[in-house]
Amino acid sequence: MFILLGAALGAAMIPGQATPTRREITPGTIAISTASTLPAETSRVFDDAVQQALLRLSFTPLPGQGHGRYIARVEVTRTSRGVVAADIPSSSPPLAALNGSVSLALPPGGDRLSDLVVTELTVVISRRTDAQIVWSGRAVTARVTGTRAGAIDQVARTLADAVLASFPRQAGSAISVP
Repeated sequence: MFILLGAALGAAMIPGQATPTRREITPGTIAISTASTLPAETSRVFDDAVQQALLRLSFTPLPGQGHGRYIARVEVTRTSRGVVAADIPSSSPPLAALNGSVSLALPPGGDRLSDLVVTELTVVISRRTDAQIVWSGRAVTARVTGTRAGAIDQVARTLADAVLASFPRQAGSAISVP
């Protein structure tokens, strides 16, 4: 048993293989860097969501890339995976009054075809001084566009909260968010 424990400790001390400890990633000032090819408006929504999640973890986001103890690199990919039938609420039906009577137009019922979009958010936190990665996490979700759950701001908030929920522990793989 002691041999196995010693081997495990030895393996944990191999340079470049050790996982960061809580002491190494004490919250402090942080700059957010976008590594996304998405449109600027969409990237900004994800950056803001990550910034809010980092604030809840006691980080202090700073503007600009040359400032801060840490740099949080935010990468977002969005991929359409086909179309699905979804119950998408339509806008409220128009109401008209003609000759003292009220006429109500009913919206068409049933499902509509909408894009199924898989969104992956990766956040990598590194020290600014030496670019050493001290923490990283990924979260992924599939949502239908045109729905409340599929709205960009909702997806960004949900993924940012999920990816940083395990901080400071390292997740072994991407966190899947329903």
